[in-house]
Amino acid sequence: MWEDRYDYIPTREQIIVPELVCLPEYMPWFRIYDKSYLLSQEER
Repeated sequence: MWEDRYDYIPTREQIIVPELVCLPEYMPWFRIYDKSYLLSQEER
C-alpha cells in the first residue's frame, strides 16, 4: 500500500471556479461601498 500511496489520495472538486472569479468592473464598486480595510495598503 505504501508503494501505491498516490493511488489513495482523495480527489476533490476545483475550489476556484470561473463563476467566483472577481470581475475588474467590481473593484471600483467595492472601493466605494465595501470595507476597504480588507484590502492591502497597495491595493487601496
